[in-house]
Amino acid sequence: MENAIQIQVPVAITYPALEGVLQTQMVGEYIPRATEGTTEAPYAKILDVRISGSSTGTNDVILRIQLRILRTVLKRDKVDLLVLAKLGYDNASQQLFVQRFNLDARTNSSFYNSSLEVLANKLAYNQIVKKARVNLNEIIIKEKKKVNGLLEKGLELKGLKLTGAIEVAGIRNITAREENVTLSVELQANLQADIFDLISLMPPK
Repeated sequence: MENAIQIQVPVAITYPALEGVLQTQMVGEYIPRATEGTTEAPYAKILDVRISGSSTGTNDVILRIQLRILRTVLKRDKVDLLVLAKLGYDNASQQLFVQRFNLDARTNSSFYNSSLEVLANKLAYNQIVKKARVNLNEIIIKEKKKVNGLLEKGLELKGLKLTGAIEVAGIRNITAREENVTLSVELQANLQADIFDLISLMPPK
């Protein structure tokens, strides 16, 4: 197993899958987050996060963020923020993040919407948008560890057994589409195939 093989695997990630990651990272967070030594009450608490594709352009997505406003002047149980965001990708850290955004408040009061949008835009980048970041490298490392565990024991496929290890895994060419997010996973691996059923690998007559 001296010669490594390199392959590219196309992957499509559904928005519900991304949504689950964002909800884990964001739901329950206070804005701004309390820091040691400060007594300032937070403006809001994040109750829910949703993400979907957008038809407005390449790498555009829609974030729907539900907040509970805690300050007296703008206090409400539930307020929906609609964020039209353009996704970016950092090859070095392999993180998917919000590059640019436009924010819109959705209530039945135009005055409240304007006031909330001023507040939300003031805090949005550091407190909301910065949090909407997905570390794909962490996901790839976990999956690589699982696959290597199978390869170490010997991964049996139709008519053959693969042994070895995936050495390098990286992500390229991320594109957010209306229906999903597509990307290419580049793998470098040292593999050995032991064939135990040659007939099953042959094409049908």
